[in-house]
Amino acid sequence: MAALLFALALASAPKPSCPDARATVEVNECLNEALKGFDGEMKRYYEAAVKRLKAEQSPAANDAVSGLVRAQEVWRAYSDAECGALHDYWREGTIRTSFELECRIRLTRLRTFSLWRDWLTYPDSTPVILPRPDLDDLVSEREH
Repeated sequence: MAALLFALALASAPKPSCPDARATVEVNECLNEALKGFDGEMKRYYEAAVKRLKAEQSPAANDAVSGLVRAQEVWRAYSDAECGALHDYWREGTIRTSFELECRIRLTRLRTFSLWRDWLTYPDSTPVILPRPDLDDLVSEREH
């Protein structure tokens, strides 16, 4: 039964993010480096959002900063729980770490997009503060 579940997981898994990696250890190292990069990008967008709100110096913006800080903490806890659960589910396979890292990458990229959309864009023609994060490959990865 475990072998069947493993085969199904591989069949539905997204395209490999590390096509040159040949062994599990190489895949995990590559995914971990990718996660560091995406985490750094999210941090940059988060800090820009906080900076924008603090610059407004209004009671609403001050409350929004507090809410945004709290939301980021809660998002981190959610990401840890979600991807940790995935790791636990696949704990008997060597793919567990890859699945967990891919989950963390996906959620981090989605969070970065949310930060951009909600805090770094404007409802009028004011230019965006940072460029739109690319999510095209996330939208289409399960469609194939």
